[in-house]
Amino acid sequence: MSNKKNLANINETRSESTDDKFCTLKFSMCDSKYPMHELNSNEIKEFVSFAKKIEKIQWKNIKQVPGLRYEVLHNFSKPDSISKDVTIRSMRLSQKFRIIGYREGEYFYIVWFDNKHETC
Repeated sequence: MSNKKNLANINETRSESTDDKFCTLKFSMCDSKYPMHELNSNEIKEFVSFAKKIEKIQWKNIKQVPGLRYEVLHNFSKPDSISKDVTIRSMRLSQKFRIIGYREGEYFYIVWFDNKHETC
């Protein structure tokens, strides 16, 4: 196979959509401003229940989940550890409780656990 064909295959693989994949929550980008350890026991139970549900949903269906309100946050101050090119989004767990983060492929990187609805 020629080098051009190899390059074409690599580029095609990179551009494949991950919308058919299931959402996977990642914690490696959690910031200290709104950390998980400040959640109370009921909020932790609420988060675990949410995580079990969201990880069974394909990305193409996330926007249709009633009450989730998966949305872009505009005019948002990102932590220095987050690339300026990243689009910050929120997911609603309850009336006041949100997780804030960003999607990269099939992963949703959680940045903050906003249990008082202060960030958006």
